[in-house]
Amino acid sequence: MINSDKSIKKSSSLAFSLNVEDGWPPVAIENIPCTKMDSGFKIDIPPLFVNGLSVGDIISVELDSLNNVTSWEHIFQSKRTTIWILGLNINKQKSIFNVLIELNKLNCHTVSLKEYNYFSVDVPNDCSIDLIDTCLSELNQDFFSIVYPSFRHDE
Repeated sequence: MINSDKSIKKSSSLAFSLNVEDGWPPVAIENIPCTKMDSGFKIDIPPLFVNGLSVGDIISVELDSLNNVTSWEHIFQSKRTTIWILGLNINKQKSIFNVLIELNKLNCHTVSLKEYNYFSVDVPNDCSIDLIDTCLSELNQDFFSIVYPSFRHDE
């Protein structure tokens, strides 16, 4: 049977142009998998470097001549939170993996740039931020930096 429904969603990727300052981020373009919707693009994974985006957000985009995203705006904001974790001391990297396992047990999903000891965590809206904070408290502040570039949970 052939489905002729024009609302079938197609997987794709958006390439976001990034401003690199003092070598960070370590890339000038971040490709974020997304689903093309009739109304825009739905973000499929937590971004590593694009501030203000979470999984499930739907955005409209402006593209340059190379099809890189130069600007975007929300059409819909999900209730998911994104957390960035940067390991400041590579020798302490092992401790992050136990925390990532615990976050995974809470149905969080993670993408990473392991060579930079850098992680982005997608926190579902039904996951308690108190439980997330308990997991993250296992990370020594002297060795890890934690940022919430897209905090959407009720406090």
